[in-house]
Amino acid sequence: MQKLFTLLCAALISISSYAQNKASGRVVDEEGQGLPFVNIRINSGKFGGTTDLDGYFDLNAKEPISNLNFSYIGFESKKLSGSEILEEGMNVVLIEKSTTLGEVTVLPGENPAHRIVNRAVANKKLNDPQSLEEFSYFSYSKFFVTLVLDSVDPSIDTIMLSDRIDSLSAETTDSIVRIDSSGYNLHDFFSNQHLFFMETLTERKVKKPRDNEEVLANRTSGFKNPMFAMLVTQMQSFSFYQDYIGISGGEYLNPISKGSTKRYYFIIEDSLFTESGDTIFTLSFRPRPNTGFKALEGVINIDSRDWAIVNLRATPASADALPIEIRQEYKRFGPHTWFPTSFEADIKLKMVEINDATPMAIMRRKLMRINLNPGLDRSSISRNDLTIEEKDQEEVDSLLNAFRGYELDSVEQNTYTFIDSLSEAENLEQNLNLLLTLQRGYIPLYWVNLDLGSIVNYNTYEGFRLGLGVETRRDFIDWMTLGGYYAYGFGDKAHKYGGNIRIELIKNLRWELFADYKSDLFETSGFDIPSMEKPSLFENSYRRLYIEQWDYSQRLRGGMRIDPFPTINIELAAQHERRSTTRDYLFVTEDEIGSTFRFSELTASIRYAPAEEYAETPFGKIKLKQRYPVFNLHYARGSSELWDADFDYHRLMLQADYKHLTRGFGETSLRLRSAVVIGDVPAAKLFSPAANYRNEDDIWTPNIRSFADRNSFETMRFNEFLNDRFISLMWRQDFRSIFFRKGDFAPHLEMVHRLAFGSLEDPSPHLNLVVQDLRKGFFESGLEFNRLYTSNFFAAGIGLYYRYGPYQLPEAIDNFAFKLSSKFSF
Repeated sequence: MQKLFTLLCAALISISSYAQNKASGRVVDEEGQGLPFVNIRINSGKFGGTTDLDGYFDLNAKEPISNLNFSYIGFESKKLSGSEILEEGMNVVLIEKSTTLGEVTVLPGENPAHRIVNRAVANKKLNDPQSLEEFSYFSYSKFFVTLVLDSVDPSIDTIMLSDRIDSLSAETTDSIVRIDSSGYNLHDFFSNQHLFFMETLTERKVKKPRDNEEVLANRTSGFKNPMFAMLVTQMQSFSFYQDYIGISGGEYLNPISKGSTKRYYFIIEDSLFTESGDTIFTLSFRPRPNTGFKALEGVINIDSRDWAIVNLRATPASADALPIEIRQEYKRFGPHTWFPTSFEADIKLKMVEINDATPMAIMRRKLMRINLNPGLDRSSISRNDLTIEEKDQEEVDSLLNAFRGYELDSVEQNTYTFIDSLSEAENLEQNLNLLLTLQRGYIPLYWVNLDLGSIVNYNTYEGFRLGLGVETRRDFIDWMTLGGYYAYGFGDKAHKYGGNIRIELIKNLRWELFADYKSDLFETSGFDIPSMEKPSLFENSYRRLYIEQWDYSQRLRGGMRIDPFPTINIELAAQHERRSTTRDYLFVTEDEIGSTFRFSELTASIRYAPAEEYAETPFGKIKLKQRYPVFNLHYARGSSELWDADFDYHRLMLQADYKHLTRGFGETSLRLRSAVVIGDVPAAKLFSPAANYRNEDDIWTPNIRSFADRNSFETMRFNEFLNDRFISLMWRQDFRSIFFRKGDFAPHLEMVHRLAFGSLEDPSPHLNLVVQDLRKGFFESGLEFNRLYTSNFFAAGIGLYYRYGPYQLPEAIDNFAFKLSSKFSF
């Protein structure tokens, strides 16, 4: 019996000792929200651990735990000891400090935080998961929009008659005037469901250079459209090691980048020893005053073992930016091998208010089945960056249940039920398709889409141009699109019209046959490559407003387009065109002198953008991110033996665009254009650089007729030069607000340099046109002060440009151009 008792006591002591060496639970704020990456010290020493993204912790110590110290930036520290420490189920509440960050005091000597940051920067390439040759993983994500219930008053406000009248007579009975139960109803609603709820399961496979993430399953409350999955995959950068971090479409300078100690303040807030003997440093960071770049502020933990990021939380530093906080957590798989395991984002939707409360969009993403040496077959990986396919609902539910690992809670399940029924009743899916169509610049009407861009236009030749363009919708004929337009110019008093047809052969390759006819205006000596994307509304392309020399053209063309790879677009076509000049230009041939010409061409165009990112979706290929460089090449063989044409020639055009964001210098933009035509052709098929100076403009009078264009020669007169071969280079350096920023006033300084060379072998056939080529070289430089005035979307400024070199004009004042400039403010 004594021996049994002794054994029992020993077992109890062993169990007691084991329990005292463990502690687990969750750290939350006063509203019950989990706090990520809270530092926890064991027994007031330097060893301990941190909470995960949801605030949970699980500690194992080598010695009995007598006390725990919890510290978190922006919150009061807390110490627990004795019976307050539980083996599991602890709920630790930290109180937020009422004080805000003060000014940073700079003391003599090196900031010790800088040594940590510089070592992390030096090891970036070694620790960056994107530098791995291959890897694979699955990810399960939740994205939902809801109200934080603590911000909603659930009480019912009853207003009595006595509240409205100063005094009541003895005979008057007090009565209820109004009952305000909006807060109660709101609290009750969001206690049972969210506004929006979505689950997404993806699989990513990487074997360089292939990198594809496939959406295996997606369920969205109220919608069958799987495109919402891109909200999760594009919310934030996968790695926090790039010079610029992408957050919801914005590009922010990484505090862990070369030279960041000159642009950010860093403070060592805490340090913690790990069981391996290394130190985890907790650093806070925020931008230095009057920064000229998009900056972040937040907290980052760095492990001294590899000087790698363990976890972080960050938010845009500007009050005008999207109010979003991101969090990332990394796990070590080996020496200098760290891989993200969790992503989170919280977004305050300030543009929406519900009973004075602001909804929150919340994203939670977990990576699982991470394999850093999967032995993938490169040929089996899609060339697209993202693949989205429509799946059967039963298959979707089965996959989500398998990877989720638990049942949805009642609030999440109720959201699916309620929003799905609401969507059916209110046609939410149809409204979504309407918004997507509007985003493309069309208004859906029955079986057609109306082209918003065709309704009202203006240029100095046509004056106001009114018209209407339509195209059939995909739900009318899925595999074919019919379109047409009509327009009338009140300045030239001429009718323009056209029609087109596209027949889709293979959707994912964007392989289609096409034919179109246009009777419209085309710029004389213009630079037009069919494969080039049309300038968007946000590219500040104003040159078309002022073009002076036009041709009327009746053009019929047809051919095929295909994207053999996501980054390559090819077009092969044949066309016949009849062109008439709008002025008194004449071209002399051996047989006649004329102003109307017929051209027949066989053409090939290619667009190559090796760094662009694309998604393959049920609706075709969608560009995810615009990346550079981008190359456009066009070749045309003109033949007089085709369709009774007048000229034989070869015509080749090239355009290359490049943009790069550089730490400390802003954005650098380059555009190279080069072209050559071999054969005797009229001005319609020759080349004039992109001039943007009207011949009658008053240099010092900026007005609606003198807006600067982003990619034009601002001091070159229209039709001043004519070439059968030319090359031009445009360089723009946007310094952003690096040099000056005071509060909300942050003008952008931009410097431009442009040059062009060209030649015209025989100018004699061209009559009634000032013929001058560019063989001596044209040079122009300028300064733009943009964003001097800003509104919600639009920003205005001024630009001053100067022309110099061999083609400098005799009067000094004529070499200057003073123009208004614009730049969209987001």
